[in-house]
Amino acid sequence: MSETPAVAVNEKALARRIKDHIVGSSHEFFAVVHPGFVDTARQELLQLGIKATKEQETGGVAFAGKLEDAWRANLGAGTLSRVLMRLARFKATGFGEFRARLTAIPWELHLAAGARVAFSIQAGRSRLWHEGKLREEAARAIAERLASYGRQADLSPARESDTTACQRVFIRIDENRCQVSLDSSGELLYKRGLGKLTEGAPLRETFACGVLREAAIERCRVLIDPFCGSGTFALEAGAIFSGRPVNSGRAFAFQDWPSFKPARFQHLREELAREFKEHTPAGPRKIYCSDIDPKAAATARRNLELAGLATLAEVDQADFFHLHPPACDPAGVLLVMNPPYGARQEHDADIASLYRRIGDKVRRDYAGCAYAIIVPGLEIEKALGLPHEKKIVFHNGGIPVALLIHQTPPRL
Repeated sequence: MSETPAVAVNEKALARRIKDHIVGSSHEFFAVVHPGFVDTARQELLQLGIKATKEQETGGVAFAGKLEDAWRANLGAGTLSRVLMRLARFKATGFGEFRARLTAIPWELHLAAGARVAFSIQAGRSRLWHEGKLREEAARAIAERLASYGRQADLSPARESDTTACQRVFIRIDENRCQVSLDSSGELLYKRGLGKLTEGAPLRETFACGVLREAAIERCRVLIDPFCGSGTFALEAGAIFSGRPVNSGRAFAFQDWPSFKPARFQHLREELAREFKEHTPAGPRKIYCSDIDPKAAATARRNLELAGLATLAEVDQADFFHLHPPACDPAGVLLVMNPPYGARQEHDADIASLYRRIGDKVRRDYAGCAYAIIVPGLEIEKALGLPHEKKIVFHNGGIPVALLIHQTPPRL
């Protein structure tokens, strides 16, 4: 990019525009959600006080609100993958029109001086389909707009090895209609900022949170995970049981926006922590997790220690089929299972036989408990042979699976 020309900029006027048009105004946001869990995410946003939810869109849920609503969603909604701020919608049939429309977006209000900018572009069923050319024109438009305000951004293509934090602009074109958004989250929100260690093919935290919330984890006092792997279910349940906003320990892209107010964000973080504590049911909670693999059990134990949940959870190296259920009221127990399948299962393993044994074990030793079990395919579901009131079908790691949920009646 060329050198920024000398431009006289009224910084006070720019600050007023940011205050009036970004901080003080309502915006449209779109929260990206794991397929199958859109309704779960909508309910979670409502619990966070984000009431202006709209009809769900493909791949997520839209809502309107102020910047602080986006901060709340990023901090406290465990099922969201990322939160996008909608900047513009327009129709474009040529690259010149596309660049002019992008140049009209007030990037000086959204991007700080010197910001590193990256692009995520999807184009299909449109005259503008060349993603490389679209990226080139988008970078040119942003550079020109910022230069007119004495600003410059790093718009050079990111290298795969580059770990520098950046502001990501999402551009989606379909049937010549363009949607431009700015990512408020930064790294995907399943990265909770806990320094988690992993084993095998771990579940994403956002997905695990969706499973637990669909299974009404808030009604339970005990979680049992006998195929715990790295402990993802235990970590998410621990955050819920302890009344902790799931993402309170990580950073977000919006913290580098010109509109960001550190003091206000810290106040919101503390306010949200109090709200979570107040809404957490009283009484003791306990998590029991185990895995037949000693390395996985050790990793889960370490992850729970790193998350400050060691006193809430017990981790054992054990075979599920040799385990005895804890001595507690089964009506308050949620049994959650993601047994081995796909890459986690040995090639010659009889997966139908494994799930048949799981079904027998649950009927025999966990009668009266609620359960949420991930099952890879209808034939395996038949082999499991367990009743369920709710079934959510989706893909996990490219494999079609179903989440089967059985809930116990709430206590009167």
